[in-house]
Amino acid sequence: MLKKLLLIILFLSNLSFSQTDKDNYEIYSKVISEQLKFGIDNKTDSIILIEQYVPKFPPEFDIVADFTADSIPDWAYNFLYTQTYRNEEFVNRIKNDKELKNAIKEFTTDFINHPKLNAELLKTDRLNIQIITSEKYYSYFGKKFKRIDKAWKRIKKKYGTRSVIEFSKVKYYKNFATVFYEHHCGGLCGSGNMVVFEKKNGKWVILSEINFRMS
Repeated sequence: MLKKLLLIILFLSNLSFSQTDKDNYEIYSKVISEQLKFGIDNKTDSIILIEQYVPKFPPEFDIVADFTADSIPDWAYNFLYTQTYRNEEFVNRIKNDKELKNAIKEFTTDFINHPKLNAELLKTDRLNIQIITSEKYYSYFGKKFKRIDKAWKRIKKKYGTRSVIEFSKVKYYKNFATVFYEHHCGGLCGSGNMVVFEKKNGKWVILSEINFRMS
């Protein structure tokens, strides 16, 4: 009886992991296609995916502290409006939606243990993905980032593209999910953003992107 119970628990935990894994890759795929616009036109795009996100310059999440507080100053709403690329609907919602605020707080207070990604689960007929480790990627630039232009030329020559993407883990809170990604494409080309999702009718829908840095 005990053995049978353990097998049932093991089966349920594997089922749960598989569903979470499915959600994770649905969210990663939506960021690639809907936010970064890769793999959606009548051509094949090529990107480089960092296998496991190890942030060299972690995002400064204190910038969201004011607009996730219980009492939010007007300037914080104005700042959020700018950082969400003028997403007025999202700004208005966060004024009153406590669960949405909590979802963002939950993510920013637990920004560790990012997973290794499986590129095969993200590839499509129009999207070619090459994997690189975080250590290998940063090795192109040297310890003090003094050879940026040369590094990008070497990356382009080796991989045929300059589009490098890093993903954090996906953090879930009730019906919301949050993820941070970085897109690198040159010395003065790139950004770091949090994407906020909500599950509607069984599908993850992007509510907004919050920009943390841009170059």
